Amino acid sequence: MNAEPAPRRLSVILALRMTAVAIAVSVLLLAGYFSEYALNVTFLRQRTLEIDIDRIAVALRAGHDPRHLAPYRNWPQAYGFRVFNRRTTRRRRVVIEKNAALLPPLETLNEATHRERPLHLAESFGPLPIPGGGASDAWMMTKREHLGKVHYWIQAVMIGDPAGRWRAVIANEMVDHVGIPFLVIVPALTLAMFLATRASLRPLGRIAREAESLAAAVTTGRPLTPLPEDGLPQEFAAVVAAINATLAKLERSRLLQKHFTSDVAHEVRTPLAVLLLEVADLPPGAQKDQILADLSALGTLVNELLRFAEAEEALAANRRPVDLVATARAVCSELAPVALRERKLIEFDSPERPVMVDGSATLIALAIRNLIENARKFTPPETAVSLHVEPAGSVVVEDRGPGVPSAQKERVFDRFWRAEPSRAGGSGVGLGLVRRIAQLHDGSVHVEDRPGGGARFVLSLTLASPG
Repeated sequence: MNAEPAPRRLSVILALRMTAVAIAVSVLLLAGYFSEYALNVTFLRQRTLEIDIDRIAVALRAGHDPRHLAPYRNWPQAYGFRVFNRRTTRRRRVVIEKNAALLPPLETLNEATHRERPLHLAESFGPLPIPGGGASDAWMMTKREHLGKVHYWIQAVMIGDPAGRWRAVIANEMVDHVGIPFLVIVPALTLAMFLATRASLRPLGRIAREAESLAAAVTTGRPLTPLPEDGLPQEFAAVVAAINATLAKLERSRLLQKHFTSDVAHEVRTPLAVLLLEVADLPPGAQKDQILADLSALGTLVNELLRFAEAEEALAANRRPVDLVATARAVCSELAPVALRERKLIEFDSPERPVMVDGSATLIALAIRNLIENARKFTPPETAVSLHVEPAGSVVVEDRGPGVPSAQKERVFDRFWRAEPSRAGGSGVGLGLVRRIAQLHDGSVHVEDRPGGGARFVLSLTLASPG
């Protein structure tokens, strides 16, 4: 089963969304500019003729014949040009032309009368009049160009645009006036927005780090420290204030629960001791044995509840480096005589060097003892409970019993849960206490199947920092 992907950081999410918005806006603007250019026929014809005149001038400067350019060669009915050198009719000379029939005669362009006086020929662009009037998609441009030391006039005409050269015009305009500015402005604006947003989110990042530390404190039983509220925007400050109010209630509830459990356990101990004394005076028999067994189980439950109530205080007061090998060996030595009376063995295996973990020796010993006692309870006579200390900071306890069904592997660590409630000899608290001790040490505990049959409990603790 594939693991869930790690959630993205908020700054990354905002950056991706800002980039998506910038791209969407750019696409819309490009579409808008494209539509504006495509619908402006006058602009497209003007830019096409400007390009034609520039190409003609470039060809002449290079000593090439512009009559071989593709538009004039392939579409003689739509594109034409002429180049001449004078503004007056008398001294005017056509240098070169192509498809000149498409252009009006030179005499009609710059002479209003038959007088021999020069009339200024102005650079111009506009629709080309057609005989008989009416509208037509015919356009002409006149432009002055410097060809060496001589000034020449170039006139170009186009009727419609059968070559579809408007596409290249639009492409050039989009690149020059839209694409290049967007490539500079949009990334810079997006980067500036991202940096500004990340700077604004720094208080939220600080809150997130404090919240992670707070979550670890809840798990390990450390005191709950309120989140700092200084220097936060109003929205964040309100959230942090609500969290701190909840923390205060949680801390108070936890203390009340702990004190209540401890008080109840202490109050029950006295009458329980009195009952044991009174039952001891009863005549021997099955009923007396049953009452003594029930009172013993009740005493075990009271002791476990007291240990639960005192676990966090014990850790806070006695947190120091603990040799896991020495602690586990001591517990095995203490429980070995009990196992022998039941015709069972406790096998111990560990590295030669100490395995140091950080925590409370008392609580770690209690967790190991509960695991061994649980395994001893389900291991048949003439078999052994195996305990192995691993260098990585784990204690592995194996039994040769019936094992734990898959559906119950998580529930066995719940307080007061037992697979067989009617079965005597267990309170359902021991394994729950083991899990709580593991949590208090930033560790974990789980159960798995032992190869060959039985259960295998693994208590994992955090190694102590060197030095």
